[in-house]
Amino acid sequence: MKLKSSAFKLSLTFLAILTGCATFDNRGHFVDPEQLSKIQIGITTKEQVAELLGTPSSVSTFGNNTWLYMSETTQKRAFLSPRVLKSNTTRIEFDDTGKVKELDSLTEQDHQVISHVNRATPTSGYSDSILKQIFGNVGRFNGKDPDK
Repeated sequence: MKLKSSAFKLSLTFLAILTGCATFDNRGHFVDPEQLSKIQIGITTKEQVAELLGTPSSVSTFGNNTWLYMSETTQKRAFLSPRVLKSNTTRIEFDDTGKVKELDSLTEQDHQVISHVNRATPTSGYSDSILKQIFGNVGRFNGKDPDK
């Protein structure tokens, strides 16, 4: 009976330590839904959006007509990998006159996992063997300094 009690106390202590080591990390620009509801498609301008939401996390490379506000909350426990608790990306697209054309938000349910390809692209050309690379310059030099 004493063994069960000490094992229970040990596991309870370990669980308390593991829970106590949890840290939450908020990153990015959290968009308030109340502020987002004030944006009207076709009426609100870039300047008004910047006043309501602040500067975007990212701006499109081509044309500066798409603004992204990205945020993420993660939890890390002790030695375990971080886990994403909440993620949000708000995309605001403007037309050529600077007024809001499209507005949408993506959450963690909309994310897609992309797997990386590990294969290498073969290149054409000449490839030397290891011995050719090591002994390839033997006999090519006659010992005379070419600058003299």
